[in-house]
Amino acid sequence: MLRGYRRRFVAINMALIALVLALALGMQVIYVYRSEYADLQKTMGLILEPWRGAGEGFRPQEAPPPGTDEMPKPRPGRGYIGDERMVTVFYDRTGGEMHILPEDRPVDRDTVSLAAEAAAARTEDFGHLPEYNLYYRKQGADSSLKIVLADSAYLSSRVWRSALVLLGVYALALGLLFLISLRLSRLAAKPMEQAVEMERQFVADISHDLKTPITVVLANNAILKSSPEAHVGEQMQWIDSTGDAARSMMDMVEQMLTLSSLESAGRTVEKRPVNLSACAEKSVLQLESLAYDRGVTLRDEIAAGVTVLGDEDGCMRILSGLIENALKYEPPGGSVDIRLRREKKKAVLTVSNPGSRIAPEDLPHIFERFYRGDKARGGSGGHGLGLPIVKQLCDSLGAEVGVRSSEAEGTAFAVRFELQ
Repeated sequence: MLRGYRRRFVAINMALIALVLALALGMQVIYVYRSEYADLQKTMGLILEPWRGAGEGFRPQEAPPPGTDEMPKPRPGRGYIGDERMVTVFYDRTGGEMHILPEDRPVDRDTVSLAAEAAAARTEDFGHLPEYNLYYRKQGADSSLKIVLADSAYLSSRVWRSALVLLGVYALALGLLFLISLRLSRLAAKPMEQAVEMERQFVADISHDLKTPITVVLANNAILKSSPEAHVGEQMQWIDSTGDAARSMMDMVEQMLTLSSLESAGRTVEKRPVNLSACAEKSVLQLESLAYDRGVTLRDEIAAGVTVLGDEDGCMRILSGLIENALKYEPPGGSVDIRLRREKKKAVLTVSNPGSRIAPEDLPHIFERFYRGDKARGGSGGHGLGLPIVKQLCDSLGAEVGVRSSEAEGTAFAVRFELQ
């Protein structure tokens, strides 16, 4: 399932990236074409520049000096452009005389002459002659014109070169982004894989925890049915055992419902002044009997009159959850310390048990839903929901909860509330 998710993620991601890059490539090619088109028009205009306003007609190219074998190159600004894809035509419409530069390069003079005549007949100074596959730009009087002709391949070749470079960049970018997408798909799927694994473990644990009380209920029911003539007093132990198993299942269901309610979207808590000192004293008093049954001593150091912004029921559940968790893992003969003090603008509640330690590999996951670190702590029982409930309650009240654990000092949970 997760592999299919990763494939879909990469496919959709790459499709969107390819579309965006294709649009960017198309826009860039259009920009290059327009830029090259403007450069061609400007280049052809620069060739015409020296004749603007000169009014001197055209001058045939001079004969080579005596003793030379070739024609001298025209002076810059007098028709010389240095590219065989362009020619300059001086056209005397009155006498029908036409002179083509450069003369030392092979050109189809008939085609050039026809193209020059077609350009001379146009009203626009710049344009395209599709029948000759040439661009033209002209300047001059009606009787004497200077016309620059450029092969369409001059423009298309430059555009194609730029397009091929951009296409190479496009392909390289797609390759790199594909590798990045693969990496991102792994990173995106990793939390899901961890969540699926935790839920799978939770289902296994919760099934085991439910199987035990259900087995007890069924066994007790079978015993009761086997002795229908027995008095209720004689069967009370089986009835009590059935009640304990049912209460265990009910506690498990209530924890799951509580966590689901706390994690529901849009849940808000109206904060009010809460006497946290009174809540802490009340929680310690309520759990004295549980501590006595476990052979653990509860010690408290609670500052008086500590008032925080929160919810009284939420604060009580945080206190009882942390104290019960500490009692669960503290070995008999140990102690659980509850301290409440003011620290700057915060009220700091600390619940510590020196006889228990959380393994370093479990510490970062201790508040994760379904995570069970009691094997590492040597404890028993629990469904991996108590501490996540405490974390969700703290988040809903705007409190910060943290934990530290070491071999020397044991384990300590600290909650920082906002003072009123």
